[in-house]
Amino acid sequence: MKKGFTLIETIVVIAIVSLTLPVIFSIFFVLLQQQTKIYRLNTVKKEGDYIISLIENTIKNKAVSIHSSTPPDDANKKCADDSSSYSSTTSLYFLGSNGNWFGYLVNADSIASSSAILPSIGLTSSKTKINNFSISCSRRYAYSQPSVYVSFDVQYCNDVACSQIRPEEIATMHYQTAIKLRSH
Repeated sequence: MKKGFTLIETIVVIAIVSLTLPVIFSIFFVLLQQQTKIYRLNTVKKEGDYIISLIENTIKNKAVSIHSSTPPDDANKKCADDSSSYSSTTSLYFLGSNGNWFGYLVNADSIASSSAILPSIGLTSSKTKINNFSISCSRRYAYSQPSVYVSFDVQYCNDVACSQIRPEEIATMHYQTAIKLRSH
């Protein structure tokens, strides 16, 4: 007697394998896509948290007055009077408690920090893009300190143009904060 597989047994095995392999590969690729999405969201969140924390802590701890341009002087001082406000989509500058100025501005698709001491320094990596940046200030009463409002979107773009990425691959987060200046 010869031992081996019959033609029907071989066809059944091939049919089972041909039905299960696509299912296994589709599960694998879905998991891979989800892992990529998690990585992108993690990158966006990490960079957005870093930027908002840095801006908030620096302004809260060091800013004395708000200005629309450099060098800061009385002519470009903003939100100094009661019931005044100022808004910009590019930048605001602050006079620090040490007498030096610093500010945050949109430089291409990233947020940069600039100061009287250091040149402009980008705060984001090449993997992310900043959209809808706005920074403003307002003061309600003459005896209160002004508040600074910062708002922006962080979007994952990698090295490919954002318009070429499929919509399901885009990871975007919105950040906003209100910062009250300390009285020095």
